[in-house]
Amino acid sequence: MTAMYDGEWVLSSFLDDRAEKLGDKIALSSHTGELSYGALRDRAQRLAGGLAGLGVQPGDRVATMLDPTIDHVACWFGTAWAGAVEVPVNTDYKGTFLEHILRESGASVLIVEDRWVDRLAPLDLPELRHVVVVGSYPGATSSHGVDLHALEALESGSPVAPVPRTEQDLTYILYTSGTTGPSKGVMHSGGSALWTAKVWVDMMQLTEDDVAYSMLPLFHVTARSAATTANMWAGGATVLRSRFTASGFWDDVRSVGATNFMYMGAVITLLAAQEPKPDDLDNSMRMGGGAAAPPHLRDMFRERFGVELIEVFGMTEIGTATGPLPGRPSPPGTMGKPFDHLQIEIHDEDDNPVAPDIPGEIVVRPARSNAIFKGYWGNPEATVEAWRNLWFHTGDRGTMSPEGGVTFIDRIKDSLRRRGENISSFEVERSVNGHPAVLECAAYAVKSELTDDEVMVAVVLQEGATIEPEELFRYCIDCMPRFAVPRYVRVMDELPKTPTNRVQKHVLRDHGVTDDTADREAMGIEVPRS
Repeated sequence: MTAMYDGEWVLSSFLDDRAEKLGDKIALSSHTGELSYGALRDRAQRLAGGLAGLGVQPGDRVATMLDPTIDHVACWFGTAWAGAVEVPVNTDYKGTFLEHILRESGASVLIVEDRWVDRLAPLDLPELRHVVVVGSYPGATSSHGVDLHALEALESGSPVAPVPRTEQDLTYILYTSGTTGPSKGVMHSGGSALWTAKVWVDMMQLTEDDVAYSMLPLFHVTARSAATTANMWAGGATVLRSRFTASGFWDDVRSVGATNFMYMGAVITLLAAQEPKPDDLDNSMRMGGGAAAPPHLRDMFRERFGVELIEVFGMTEIGTATGPLPGRPSPPGTMGKPFDHLQIEIHDEDDNPVAPDIPGEIVVRPARSNAIFKGYWGNPEATVEAWRNLWFHTGDRGTMSPEGGVTFIDRIKDSLRRRGENISSFEVERSVNGHPAVLECAAYAVKSELTDDEVMVAVVLQEGATIEPEELFRYCIDCMPRFAVPRYVRVMDELPKTPTNRVQKHVLRDHGVTDDTADREAMGIEVPRS
């Protein structure tokens, strides 16, 4: 049962519609349990009342730092039901990474897993007033200058009516990696929060018989919109997993009867690298969707596993922007044509459109109101720069075929991507520079054995200082998210720079992994999971 989208839904009315029509049908499951559509609405209504009891007003920011479970989805929709703005936080964040997001967003409430509460102790968070703990409640009424509450207590009251919102109103802020500065908060409205879900319902022809298998975190737009919301839209179910394991993937898929999943390029590489088994074709999966699957593996994936892979172009700011549709396949070698709710062009360095098949920057603008993000939270300068000449500049290099198909080539921005995570080189450098032996450093990408990047840092030490690579790796593990911890460290006498004293990262990238580079993995230094 595919619901028709008239452009007037917001998350609360979307959930209300699904609960009215689907009631006791299971919407979500995770290791913490399962929720029907009706039960999800009930929890959202009660959580909204609890947030109001904490003083949360429409438009206030509520941060969530949670595993991808039914609790996270309940808090996500409960925040929307209260008319507040959710700020999903990467669960690997700590230190300055975490402080930046909580401070800049101005979150007054944080809903967080019990095992991460202690990360707040060293942070300066003047606007944070309440911490809601999911899991083992410590029993104290306050800690680190904020009031503590158990999630069960927050949702123990009576259901409340939704706060009226429109598709123009801000509904959540997703923080994406910075390039030359800190992470930026991408503002999505009630309308733009639903467009990526809609295109996946159309591309995959989802129905209420479908079961999504989601092993990506809910602080990412892919799991949030392309998996969870899209399958709720179709009336299907979503199985939430906290992480991906190549060895156990197909057995888990079979156990839950999953029919679709979302991937990053490395996922397809890792699954393809598994030893072939006689029952590879014996699975319920029919489609996967994502980006950066190696072209030579797509046909193999179809033949070996019986799964069709859908390649698209998208990003946090614009959602899923291109892809195939029934009756409109992607032009060969491309990631599909733009969807009707937005426009895409390829521009040169002077912002002029280029001819077909000529590389340039991929730029985007909406073809209808509230179709993509509203701008960067608290950062009008970055918003204006990104939207120069009335086009949003993605920072990605690509081409457009004569038939209108978009192909991504590489990233223009100075950012890195590892295991599906976008990483700000600025934030990596800020953390490494915090070590007392480090004078300055530069973080950049080098090629991985898989399809993403590995993080490398070139370091110049303070005069007279010495440091063993192992010590610096251990330092990074203690103060950085696990996905951002460098694999490679190279100690240099000086960094290559321009006459205006800018680091020439292209020179470092060209050097690659040199003979004097320390390799964390070769040294056997593992990064523990949270």
